[in-house]
Amino acid sequence: MPTPLSDTLVALVESLQPPEGSGLTLTSARLDVPLEGRVVSTHGAPLFVATVPHSRWRSGFLPPVHVAHLDVAETPEAEDDR
Repeated sequence: MPTPLSDTLVALVESLQPPEGSGLTLTSARLDVPLEGRVVSTHGAPLFVATVPHSRWRSGFLPPVHVAHLDVAETPEAEDDR
């Protein structure tokens, strides 16, 4: 089963870790990630799926690669969320 775009984005964000034992905390990141994406039908509904490319080689028959620009930042906790 192809990976939904939302799962791919979550995996990318979860992979951001400062070096172990460095004492650093990650508060924001900017990712420019090549993605192969397409729309598939699941249970009669459209679903956008995307993963990192199979290869950097442009063969002419692999899906086109697009670059996703993703900015992730820590936000203060709202009073209602505490």
